[in-house]
Formats: sequence, C-alpha cells, structure tokens
Amino acid sequence: MAEASEKQEPAKAVAPEAKPKRETPEFPSETEINSPDVKTLILLAVVFALTVSSWGAARFACNMHPPESRAAPKLTTEKLITTAKDAAIEFVQRWRSADYAGAIEVSSGDVKAEMEKANAECQKNANECARKREAEAGRLTTAVVIRQDGFNAEARVTTQLKDKTDVYIVVLQRDAMLWKAAIKGPAPAQ
Repeated sequence: MAEASEKQEPAKAVAPEAKPKRETPEFPSETEINSPDVKTLILLAVVFALTVSSWGAARFACNMHPPESRAAPKLTTEKLITTAKDAAIEFVQRWRSADYAGAIEVSSGDVKAEMEKANAECQKNANECARKREAEAGRLTTAVVIRQDGFNAEARVTTQLKDKTDVYIVVLQRDAMLWKAAIKGPAPAQ
C-alpha cells in the first residue's frame, strides 16, 4: 500500500482560465442603416393604395344599387291567392284601396258582380276614383282564417289606415287550386 500511495503524484494546483473580455459591438448609425429604404416605402404605398381602392370598390358595390333592384318582386295574382288567408288579404286590400279591377280577379259570385258594378262606377268618375285611391295608399291588411275545409274558408280580415280600423268577415271558395272571395261583410262586434 505504501508503494501505491508513493506512486500517486501530488495534486497540482490548476490555475483558473482567464475569461476573454467581451467587446461591446458598435451599432451602425441611422445613415448607415438606411431604413426604411426607398423600396420599402414604395411597397407600403402600394399596399395602402390597394387597400383603400378595394375598400372603396366594396363600399360602392354594396351600397349603390339602382332603385329598381330594391323593389319587391311582382307576383302574379295566381301566386298570391293560393291559400285562403292570402286570398282574403288580397281581396280586402284591393277592394278597400279602390282597385276594383284587381278585386274582380280574386272574387266570385255576388261579390264579383258587386266589384264589377263598383269598377264601372269608378270608370265613370275617374278623377274622384283616383283621389280615393291616393287617399287609401298605405293601407295595412291582415287576416286570420277562422275555419277552413277542403272547399270553403272563413277569414276575419282587419284593415287599418292611419287611425281607422275596419274588420270584415270574408267567406272564400276554392276555385281549382285558387281561393276566391264569395261573401263579404262587416265582422260582428265583439
């Protein structure tokens, strides 16, 4: 054992390694950087111009419709009177708005004869009838079907113009696939 310890060499003192000193980098000046350069400024201007022009075109396309594109679609009378409720609304709206020719299209029987008579009277006094139509513009008409079977229906129709409200009972009859007003009258008071 003694020999083994003799063979061991005494530990040498190790000197710590010296750390290299960091040099602080020198930053370039603004003129050396040259940022933003001309290419960057041109690119920013192009992006701005495209964004503004796209926004303007979209705003114009969304908001500048010709007036006729906003109008309600014109539906034929046949499409308007396929249900009893719609037929009751159409009849009363046309009748109360002095559109007797239109009311004739959606009526049958005695009511149709009454509308034909009113239409002939309206044609005789065209000026008075035109004033009445103008006065009746803006009328709001709603209906509720009270009872309905396969061929007959009864509807309670309410029409309102300004502060005046009128309520009618309209009996409708099926004519092929369409409904037409056959009997009309004021609704009983409730």
